[in-house]
Amino acid sequence: MNKVIKISLMALLGTGLVAAQTNQMKLYEVKSGKVTYELKGSGNIMGMTQISSVGKKRIIFSDYGVKKLEEEVKIENQTVMGKKKTNKTHTLVYMNGAVLYAVDFERKIINRMKNHGMSMANALLGGGNIKETGEAMMIKMGGKKTGTEKILGYTCDIWDLMGVKQCIYKGVPLKIESNIMGMKSTEVATKAEFDIFLSNDDFKLPAYPIYGMNTSDYQSVPKELDKSKLDAMDAKDNAQAKAESKKAAEGMKILGAGLEALAKTGIDMDKELTPEQEEIMKKAMMKAMAKSMGGEDKMLAKMKEDILKEEKIEEMKFAQECFGDANTLKEANSCVDKGNKMFDDDEKPMHSWTAQDKKEMLDDIKEFEKIVPCVKKAQTIDAFSQCMPVER
Repeated sequence: MNKVIKISLMALLGTGLVAAQTNQMKLYEVKSGKVTYELKGSGNIMGMTQISSVGKKRIIFSDYGVKKLEEEVKIENQTVMGKKKTNKTHTLVYMNGAVLYAVDFERKIINRMKNHGMSMANALLGGGNIKETGEAMMIKMGGKKTGTEKILGYTCDIWDLMGVKQCIYKGVPLKIESNIMGMKSTEVATKAEFDIFLSNDDFKLPAYPIYGMNTSDYQSVPKELDKSKLDAMDAKDNAQAKAESKKAAEGMKILGAGLEALAKTGIDMDKELTPEQEEIMKKAMMKAMAKSMGGEDKMLAKMKEDILKEEKIEEMKFAQECFGDANTLKEANSCVDKGNKMFDDDEKPMHSWTAQDKKEMLDDIKEFEKIVPCVKKAQTIDAFSQCMPVER
């Protein structure tokens, strides 16, 4: 895609618009439930490895699946060239919206981390219904709805996709059968209850110490958490995730409008574009995106707001001086620590500080300083676009 369009897309993606979303996020179409499964598996891999497995699984959920506990115990027997080996696994994961608690039974600890999968789903759906979107995606991938079946008295829809057959009741799988590369497995519900009362005790975890994991920085050392503060931490993380997903959902909606407009121009973007074609595509995209945002004036106001709110003069001056004098990773991270204390920030430590890293940071600061006055003066989308640096 041409440079101008790339820059315009980046500017729009950064706007982070918030839409009024009233739909509740739903993994399932039933509010609460308990389901117990029997697991079986067998197969022969490449004629060398014979595998058989048995196990049990249970799920407990409320809030339409946003709050969910899943536990699985499985024994797998492997025979490789006459040698037998038995593996036993025990997993337990508790999902509380945007937060995951994963139990490590061997180390007798629990790891708390952000649930990026839920955040992405929320962003894609904007708080919508995952079941409906999931069915649409299955159809696009070649999946077929082949009929219905009654399991434990519940009528579920049978879906067949790429060697996996699922019988789904209101979004909840009651039966899964797969036959992939010589491995057959089944997961069948043996007991199911829906729309039932659940208490906090139903989601109780083992009395192990809980450690906080930073999934965006795996080099950081996990810290033991105060259990009395977990409810407040979960509430804060869920509120933050909800706000971020709303912004992302609206941003994706706007981006989708722009990309749809690009497709309608009929211009082949895989080929070298002429300046005239670039201009046609730019105008088509910006017009569609502005319409999606409620008009060009609103689009411009939001774009300017999101650029200008990053204009933190004291922080930028500090960064230029401190990082400009930093010649080692230790010195650069000292700047990070000082900045966090001075400006009540939460920047993560750096893992690299080369001469090129330093040059790029200082160049970015200088570039931003040039952009700000231009953005303040911009009265039209075209004028705003001219403020953005041209990709080299």
